[in-house]
Amino acid sequence: MGNTLVVSVLYIVVAVTLTIWLATTLYRNGLELLRQRDDQQPLLAQATSRLLVIGFALFTLGYAFLLLRVEGPMDSIDALEFLVRRLGILLVSLGLLHQLSTLIFLRFRRSRNEEADAERRAGRRAGRRSSSTPSDETPSEQAARRRGR
Repeated sequence: MGNTLVVSVLYIVVAVTLTIWLATTLYRNGLELLRQRDDQQPLLAQATSRLLVIGFALFTLGYAFLLLRVEGPMDSIDALEFLVRRLGILLVSLGLLHQLSTLIFLRFRRSRNEEADAERRAGRRAGRRSSSTPSDETPSEQAARRRGR
């Protein structure tokens, strides 16, 4: 029972510490990406970042606790192998979740950049149309104006 308790406590401490560290990093850096996307609505960016981090933390901690399944007493070597194996699985899982979260934030940013590019292109087209083609001219009047008449 002694080794099992020590392994369980160590695992929980490491899992919670890693989750808090990653969630804090995700929040801080993700918030900057979302602020760039929603520059008109900073509170929306902050709320979205918090929601993503809460989902990340809940999923991660739930998964970490599900991994902690000790089935009986262990000697010192078995306890160490168990701890290393479970932490390895947890770290790979956290890495995948972190990459997924980063991709979500980058997708938000990319969609904002695409929207801004489309707005700029539409603005240029509208600017050209309004300055060179008044809407009340007929096509023949427009052609005559272009020839200099």
